[in-house]
Amino acid sequence: LLGRIDNQVKIRGHRIELGEIEALMRDHPAVREGVVAARDDASGEKRLVAYVVEREGAEQPVASELQSFLARELPDYMVPRIVLSLPSLPLSPNGKVDRKALPNPESHRGLSDARYVAPRNALEAVCSEIWSEVLGVESVGIEDSFLSLGGHSVLAVQVQCRVDEVLPFDTPLADVFEGRTVAGLCEKLRSRAQKNGIDAEQVARIVQEISQLSDEEVAEKITALSVSGQ
Repeated sequence: LLGRIDNQVKIRGHRIELGEIEALMRDHPAVREGVVAARDDASGEKRLVAYVVEREGAEQPVASELQSFLARELPDYMVPRIVLSLPSLPLSPNGKVDRKALPNPESHRGLSDARYVAPRNALEAVCSEIWSEVLGVESVGIEDSFLSLGGHSVLAVQVQCRVDEVLPFDTPLADVFEGRTVAGLCEKLRSRAQKNGIDAEQVARIVQEISQLSDEEVAEKITALSVSGQ
């Protein structure tokens, strides 16, 4: 009974048996050993982290690949948001996995399976900054996966709200998940803006310019526009 309690966690209101995830994870052909733990993110919210030891000669189980593998059998809230590859799992004196000795992953893009690709334009830069703020990740590349960086449904709503605060595109929540990456989301935003006669890139450049101004400078520009009748 004590063992079961130790391996049961609660994530966003759902009780989760870590052993169920671990058993399925070890079915992946590239995983020799694997355990799952609940860790606090930068905001203090718990998230699932998978620790894997790769099989010799097998292709590296990148985060998105393993997550997709698990997502075919498990509900969204049971899919680990971060996958961390280790040379070996820490063991206690009696030979069991020492869960307390598992490394606590830092919130940085190094845990994503994609190499860093910098924003290529203003729209991607604005969206990348929004993802960075919401996910608590220092730098987000345009090819980084939302799920691999620790994203989930609650954070997706926050991304949607932040995008709608700064960009007049009326973004559906589905675009965050279906876009999958910053680049993918921006493509959806451009398409939506174009249908409404809006130049998404021009709007993003204006947002960038305003973000660099102080509150006093913004107030002065608004006053100037009002006086000129624009």
